[in-house]
Amino acid sequence: MKRFLALFAVMLVICLALMWGMMAQNGYDLFAPEMSGMLLVAVLVAAYVAFRISRILAKRAEREHDGSPLKGAQKSKLSGLFNSKSPAQQAREARVAARRKQLISEGKLEDDTPAEPETPPVPEGEVPTRVPQTASVKERMDARRERYKRAKEEGKI
Repeated sequence: MKRFLALFAVMLVICLALMWGMMAQNGYDLFAPEMSGMLLVAVLVAAYVAFRISRILAKRAEREHDGSPLKGAQKSKLSGLFNSKSPAQQAREARVAARRKQLISEGKLEDDTPAEPETPPVPEGEVPTRVPQTASVKERMDARRERYKRAKEEGKI
């Protein structure tokens, strides 16, 4: 609550200063009786922004104490926006993995974890046209060169 009140006071000062400056520039008085609606808007905006900031900071503190898997990463400012998974999503992933493991052990589901991609054997002296992504840059460029050469010979290019 102290954090909210401190943020609210700062936001209210900022809102009033911005509104006063803008209105004074256009020849209006912010504290005139007909501008009471504008003052109410300034108070509401300051309260909303202070509430949102205090909730974000509180959730960040909770996440830090919960033992999140993002220990080091959550110290950065933007990591929480892009790297975090909700507890519900983490629980669902754990349930799905456990159920999958159970079905594989019962034989009701095949283990289709991707193994090493098999590349067809290439005869000696011939350059392959496709190589795995794990191949070196030289091998990938050789394969690309070979595909280009074959396409040119076939009249596709």
